[in-house]
Amino acid sequence: MFRAGGSAHAYRWGHDTALWTANVRAPALERLLAFDAEEGSLSYVDSRGVPGRLDLRLGSAGPAAQASLVSLNSADGWAIYGLTAKRDVSRLTPSGTWTFKPDVETRELIPLLDGALVLLSDDGNRSQLRRLRPPEPRITDTASVPLVTRVFTTDLGDRLYFAGDSGLTGVRTRDLVRTKTIKLRAAIVDATPTPSGDRIFVALRGRKDVTVIDRFAESISQTITLPDAPTALRMDPDGQYLLTRTANGDSVRIIAVGTARLIGTVRSAWRADLPLVAPDGGLALVQDNDVVIVDAETHRERLRYLAGAADLWALIRWNGFRPRAAGLDEPVRFARDDSTGASQSRIDSTLTANVAALPGAGSSLSSLALPVRVAESRSPDPSAKQSFTLSFAALLSEDRAKAMSLSIKVDGRPSRVVPGIRDGTPIFRIVYGPFDSHDAAEKAGKRSGLPYWVYEGAP
Repeated sequence: MFRAGGSAHAYRWGHDTALWTANVRAPALERLLAFDAEEGSLSYVDSRGVPGRLDLRLGSAGPAAQASLVSLNSADGWAIYGLTAKRDVSRLTPSGTWTFKPDVETRELIPLLDGALVLLSDDGNRSQLRRLRPPEPRITDTASVPLVTRVFTTDLGDRLYFAGDSGLTGVRTRDLVRTKTIKLRAAIVDATPTPSGDRIFVALRGRKDVTVIDRFAESISQTITLPDAPTALRMDPDGQYLLTRTANGDSVRIIAVGTARLIGTVRSAWRADLPLVAPDGGLALVQDNDVVIVDAETHRERLRYLAGAADLWALIRWNGFRPRAAGLDEPVRFARDDSTGASQSRIDSTLTANVAALPGAGSSLSSLALPVRVAESRSPDPSAKQSFTLSFAALLSEDRAKAMSLSIKVDGRPSRVVPGIRDGTPIFRIVYGPFDSHDAAEKAGKRSGLPYWVYEGAP
């Protein structure tokens, strides 16, 4: 979508035709927070500092809070954390808002993948860490580290690293037990761990190299020499490549993580959302007004999105946008439900997600690049009388299906919830119909303005 606001578009990676376009214009966005794997929504911060969510199932976008917050952060896209004007902690989820008043003023909020939250506050020349697990308002663990200038976390969520004048300090997230502080030769400009967290790559002020720290040895294992001092680092989500920003900011150097070797330099601006690396080794770069995909090894151009630099971009793995084949859709498969609130909200249909983390904390969004699983074709029986039904979603919770059905109408008429069984699991479909032809169902689905799919048969 345009950075100044507009409709979000989804693209299959490596293709220039949009798979999906949101029905509602989103506001001007400052950055993306995280993607919610269960709800199929992207949490973001708009240009006013107000958090919100873009629902990829319904194509809607809206605020998650009534006012702007600071220190906004999210680990999973479901729970958005921020500090109010009174410096209270606010947790925003689709099911409600939780507020916590810390005993000391909090500078930064660090949500963890296990649902816990770490509060970072300053105390003279040291920083204090307090861990709690919302919505329980009780501090469970504390730690003290040298005064923190930057915070880094592993993709697995098992370690937090803090940069300061003393070097790089780590703590275990499950109990805030400190690891060894690693002394470095200069102040840390940026750092990023590998996806597994076995190594941390560090850029130091004024140093024409990248320092590699072995997490298990808790010491420097090697350095990678560069032509100039890197000013920012970005790790490939799959751990293939490390990208470094050059000193003048107009180029990006590519380091092969497996061999710790510089393999080339490509022209690109450096933004919060770009450049990024895809699983197939393609790099999305900003070149003038365009976004260009090149091969990381050969630097050969694969695809160019004209005027794409005006958009915000993010790479997610999601199978929620399954284009239909010429025949009928592939039957859906449903994940196992459980008793937690997040699992009860799990939706599994053509709208269900299987997601990987966004590349880098606080990355911004634009148009989406998504690998897509194409449904198998099936030929209908020409001898049978055909009828067709619109399906908008399939849920494991009857209450959630009924609540969502109230907001879904076709030509002003309500949809309905139809129970069924799939592989022994009860499911609840939100449907409308039947129609005498596939074409009639398609036209009605388009008039609804919502994502849908058509299947043969009565509801």
